[in-house]
Amino acid sequence: MPPFIGNMLQIASRRSSNSNRCSHGKIPPAVETLDAHGDMMLLVGRQKCTDVSCGNERQNKQPNAKLFRVNSTVVAGASPAFGLALYSPSAETTKEDGVKWTVRLPDDDPQAMRIIIHILYGYYPSTSLDEHIDLEQLLHLTVLADKYDLVHLFAKWAPRWVKDMEQYWVGKDFVRKSTEDLESLLWIFWVLGHEPLYTYMVLQIAFYCELDAAGKLTDPAEQLCFTNDDVPVPPCAFVEVGHVRIEVLKIIHKDIKETLEEHLHGSQRGNWRLRCRRMDGGDDWGWRHSVFESFVEMLEAEGIWPLPSAYTLTASPRSLVEMFRVHPNIPSFIHHHNGRFCDADGTFWKRIEKLLREVRFTLPDASAKHLHEQSLKSELGIYFKLSSTGSDHRSNKGHWNLIEILEFQDIIAERESARDGWT
Repeated sequence: MPPFIGNMLQIASRRSSNSNRCSHGKIPPAVETLDAHGDMMLLVGRQKCTDVSCGNERQNKQPNAKLFRVNSTVVAGASPAFGLALYSPSAETTKEDGVKWTVRLPDDDPQAMRIIIHILYGYYPSTSLDEHIDLEQLLHLTVLADKYDLVHLFAKWAPRWVKDMEQYWVGKDFVRKSTEDLESLLWIFWVLGHEPLYTYMVLQIAFYCELDAAGKLTDPAEQLCFTNDDVPVPPCAFVEVGHVRIEVLKIIHKDIKETLEEHLHGSQRGNWRLRCRRMDGGDDWGWRHSVFESFVEMLEAEGIWPLPSAYTLTASPRSLVEMFRVHPNIPSFIHHHNGRFCDADGTFWKRIEKLLREVRFTLPDASAKHLHEQSLKSELGIYFKLSSTGSDHRSNKGHWNLIEILEFQDIIAERESARDGWT
């Protein structure tokens, strides 16, 4: 090891020890030389204490600092924002072993920075492990990309990374689970400029979240939403999730109210057929009245009778819909006649599910503009344009429902599979 690098490690260790007021030694950062004649040393991340009892659980999980020797022109030229950070007043001038600058980036993730530097030097992917990326890695990458305006570096890999993220949301049920993965995906798609999936994450978080006693969004695991310090929050996310939640609750509230009125009074719409009626020729009125009473008992048990307005409901949209499937009295009204079933529970669920898939969310202008600009940087917008046809499958519509989002993803997936088959 050159003497200069050894001196650097000692200085970094002493400074880190002083800043943390810890008497223990620090784990020296691993050194990676990208350019043997590089004029800049980047010390990324924080050095961990040799005694794990000094740090908290979060600190102990973080990777140790890493030292990179690079060419300042290559790295600082990645973006004006990155260049400004590297040549900021905190950078130290050094004149040893050909190195002129020493820059410390203690708040940045060293593993994510390594990927960015490898991309700049044309070394990525350097191993077979780099062919795919997990949620935590992409989260850290997009944090740095947003901080230093580096999204354009990801153009070649962004479509593949979006595909890698499917395992975290496709077919996933977040009942009694934290929505932190959804919040991470929301941020990732915000930075990459994937408008359809950004909207999808807004819809999913809104569907699963309820309000606590203080009126704050809470996930099914009873954790406050958007409170993880490691997951940044898009600027309009709170407003978007809150708005969607109210709109979905309005739909459910309206359908519950109409269902109750029909079972109490019958259809008030002329020849329009009742949504649920007896098929065996029995006493339809008595049966419907019994269903009505059961509905009311169920709502009372959930604390939402008399039925409040959508604006004052604290329950999550998911829990309101789910109670029609799990309530023990409703399934007892299932009956069969001439090969046909009538299920008060099933018909409500299927009807609501259809309505929820069709609910449309229009992005605020600021969000739509940002996502469009990011899609040009990441080139996802160009990729989508080449991968899909027809105006109905544009990636920057500004307004979406679940059906359109899933159809859009299916088209992209089909085109990608076909492209893989050609190569």
